[in-house]
Parts: sequence; C-alpha cells; structure tokens
Amino acid sequence: MPRNVFVIVSLDTEEDNWNRSRTDVTVRNICELRRLAQLFDRLGVRPTYFTTYQVAIDPVAEGVLREVGDERRGEIGAHLHPWNTPPLREEFVARNSMLKNLPADLQLAKIETLTRALERAFGRRPRAFRAGRYGIGPDTIAALAACGYRVDSSVSPFVSLERVDDGPTFVGAPIKAYRLAPHRDVREPDPDGPVVEMPLSYGFNRGPFPFWDRARRLLEAAPLCWLRLPGLASRAGLGRRVSLSPESQSVADMLTLSERLLEHGVRQLHMSWHTPSLKPGLSPFAATTADVERLYASIESYLDGLAGLTSFTFATVSEAATALLG
Repeated sequence: MPRNVFVIVSLDTEEDNWNRSRTDVTVRNICELRRLAQLFDRLGVRPTYFTTYQVAIDPVAEGVLREVGDERRGEIGAHLHPWNTPPLREEFVARNSMLKNLPADLQLAKIETLTRALERAFGRRPRAFRAGRYGIGPDTIAALAACGYRVDSSVSPFVSLERVDDGPTFVGAPIKAYRLAPHRDVREPDPDGPVVEMPLSYGFNRGPFPFWDRARRLLEAAPLCWLRLPGLASRAGLGRRVSLSPESQSVADMLTLSERLLEHGVRQLHMSWHTPSLKPGLSPFAATTADVERLYASIESYLDGLAGLTSFTFATVSEAATALLG
C-alpha cells in the first residue's frame, strides 16, 4: 500500500433547496456546520467547503462559514449551481443545470460572479472548484484557468451522467490526482495542464477496477440491460460500484473501497457529502433526525476504521493537490 496517504473531506456547501430553484432559496442548513466543525476539530479533519453563490450572499451563512472555514481549520472553495448563479441568461431547463452545456462565455461569466462573491464574503480568492451536479466540461477548465483556480474536484471516476440531462461521462478517468488542460476531455491527463483534478473516490468492491468497470458497462448495454443484470450482480456482491460518501454507503463498504483504492496505488481518499443532509428533511439521504445521527456516526466510524488500515494525513483539496502534484 502507498505511503503518505491523504484523507480529504469535502462538502457541497449549498442551499436547502434540493430541487433546483431560482426563487424562495434558503440556507438554514449552514448553521449545522458549527456542530460538524466540532467533530472535525476533535478528529483533526481539515475540510473543504465547496460553497455556492446563494450561501456566499447570505449574511448569516457567511458568518458561520467565516468561523468554521477559517484557514487554520480548513478551506473554502467554489461550488457553482448554474441555475441560480448570475448572470441568468439561459433558459431554466434541466439540461442547462449541467455547466458544460452552457456557452463558454456564460460559463466564464458565472464562475467570475461566484468567485467575486466568495472573495467579498471571505476575504480571500478561492483556489478549488466543484461544478454543481458534477457537470464539468472542457470549456469549464479554460474558464477556471482564466479565473486563477488551481484545483477542480468534479470528476467521479467510473460514472457516466450522459443520460442525466446530457451530463459528462467520467468513464475512463484516472482515479489518482492528475492535471487538466483547457478545451480537452476532462478524462485526459495533461502533465502541463494548469488545473489539478482531485477526483472523488469511486471504485468497486472488488479489483482490479478496469475489469469490473468493463463488466459493468457490458451488463448495462443493450440488450443485456433489459435483464437487469447490473442490479443482480450488485446485490450478489459482484463488481459493485462504491463511493466514499456516508450519505449513501455503509461504513463497511467505504472501508472496503478504501482498501481497494490503496491496492491500486491511490494516495488520496476523498470522502464527500452535501450540507443539506446535516438537517433533517432537506435531502433524500437524511429524512429524519435519526438519519442525521447515523451520518455523524458513519463519518467517525469510517475514519476510526481507516486508521486500522493505513496511516494518513488530513488535508484540504488544495493542500493535497500541492503535496501530490506540486
């Protein structure tokens, strides 16, 4: 297993509205970050808060994030929800919620708006970025480079969103940190690229990953998809795709995935979830208070179990990018 493993914890720090909205937007969940920050401080976690425009312009939410996202405790990054980040020149339709589907000049304008809002709110320019719905594309990388971003964290290896509002596909993307170049496929590393991609941690409960990735895609293709073989294989424990997310995965599955990732030589383990899940009833992952408590327990149990697998250092997204790729 690799040495000098970095554990990254990132949160999509966003409005309460799970369904996309331009009106009646609220950000009450952000106050829950104070409790979470106490857990992070106790465990030594250095989180990255990928923060949306609607959160940045709310005075109460800004105050909370100024407190928990202080540079001594973590990092505040940018999280772009295209549907309610100005300028709102595009039609409010599902396809336009994927940033990659917007014209290049509009992508740049929205990123500039978000960047200015975050800089005004928190007194420093964000260096790390995540697209809402992971809807990144080649023009997005060009815009990020133009706005001075050093790191993106939108790629979810082995996942295709092509059937989800014409989103991107990340099938074939590296599972390790790599560099991206403007106007290039975001799955293609470029050693001279100006933006480091720090992918989310996805994989399979069995290795080697390339074999199970091909097998899953074969089963999902017509005509085999009609037999629902991917679901049967997953329930049988064969080639089940897993992510490091306490919202949707068990502690046991996250630890298994971590073992597989380390066996593949990965030096970063990237756990992520959404801040609305910290308040009951806002996300599909946390309908009740008991669900929220299970989320907290899963975070702590996973990190405790991981300490039995490998030694590691907590790092923000930008800190890990610098350590791994300079």
